[in-house]
Amino acid sequence: MPTKITPWAKAIAVVAMGFCLASCANNSSTVPQAEYSTKIVGRWQGTAGDLKETMSIDGDGTFLCQLRSLGFIANTLSQRVTGTIRGTWNIAGARITLRITGEKNERLGSRIASSTIMAFKEDGVVLKSDRGETSLFRRLRAL
Repeated sequence: MPTKITPWAKAIAVVAMGFCLASCANNSSTVPQAEYSTKIVGRWQGTAGDLKETMSIDGDGTFLCQLRSLGFIANTLSQRVTGTIRGTWNIAGARITLRITGEKNERLGSRIASSTIMAFKEDGVVLKSDRGETSLFRRLRAL
């Protein structure tokens, strides 16, 4: 027996689809590779694996990254310990390398992390790690 969809349900679906399409339409300009080192400076947020990262990349070649676990308990009850990683960064071509100089509440196996910049726009960057994982980071704007 076919299900009837109420006019309200249709209206909500249309509005939701409109919001999705609007968010997908990205008018941000692509950053040329020669400008990666200057345009990467700022605050970024994204996920890598099962961690949410908020990273401040400074023009003096240093960075500070706050890590927190993802998941129902971590996201809703905030019962987590936030880890902090700091260090220096460098971009050569499309390759960004982070050298870790300090960490708090994190256990790191490696002191160097490198990724390839797959796409870079003013408001977002897509990175591909050496392990083949792809992550999207969005620029955080000041209010």
